[in-house]
Amino acid sequence: MAKPLNRKASEVLLGSVIIARATSFLFLKLLLENMGQFTLLGIRSMIAFAVLVVIGFKTLKKTDKNDLLYGFLVGASFFVVMFLELTGLKYTTSVSIAFEENTAIIIVPIILAIMTRKFPDKKTIFMFFMCGIGIVLLNFKPEGFEFNFGDLLGMMTALTYAGTIILTSKVADKADPIRVGIYQVGTMGILSLIAAFIFETPALPATGIEWTYMLYLAIICSVFGFTLQPYAQSGTTAERASVLCALNPITVAVLGAVFLGETLTVKGIIGAVLIIASIIV
Repeated sequence: MAKPLNRKASEVLLGSVIIARATSFLFLKLLLENMGQFTLLGIRSMIAFAVLVVIGFKTLKKTDKNDLLYGFLVGASFFVVMFLELTGLKYTTSVSIAFEENTAIIIVPIILAIMTRKFPDKKTIFMFFMCGIGIVLLNFKPEGFEFNFGDLLGMMTALTYAGTIILTSKVADKADPIRVGIYQVGTMGILSLIAAFIFETPALPATGIEWTYMLYLAIICSVFGFTLQPYAQSGTTAERASVLCALNPITVAVLGAVFLGETLTVKGIIGAVLIIASIIV
């Protein structure tokens, strides 16, 4: 089993993983103009899985049933998260999805409180309400308030992402986190391709630039971004891992403004600040 990280190293690695994954929103938004979400996720994940099998061949030879089981469970959970996220991106901006998705940070302690049958403390309740106000303000567009289907999917993504964060933390000490991460990516790829053949007409990227985007998503965002999360979380708690997720919407907001021309209204900016504040308080 891979050697667990100390808390500082764990959180530095986890922060890097989250930033890497945040850059995916830009390329996902561009690729979704010509590809179905299942096809995109399937090709991306299977390329990443192939690379990981080559890189991690020696460690994969030590695979046991726990690695396979938990790799499947975490992969299936992330598959749902990514499906909701990608579908949401078709209907709203990458900035809105990123901020909404990362309200998972507030949901995690609430779920943990329910699981342990302990009522959330006053700080958690305050954070929850501040985050809620932030979401409302975030969805004020120049023409007025707008909470569309994409925003609803963004909130559903947050709920499933919160569950995935907790599941990943539970798995970290029951199986090898590196092998779990590899099988997680493979599971996402297989489930996505099955769904693509059922619900879409799968097609490979049509241009060189689309292949460049796809390879970036596979290598940087999946090989590094997804595979190392179980290992990165091995030295910290679910609560602290959720706090580091604040790096995600900040990164997406900057990239969306620079490359996609996505902007926030003054109310939206105030809402974004409230969400970030509720995350890091």
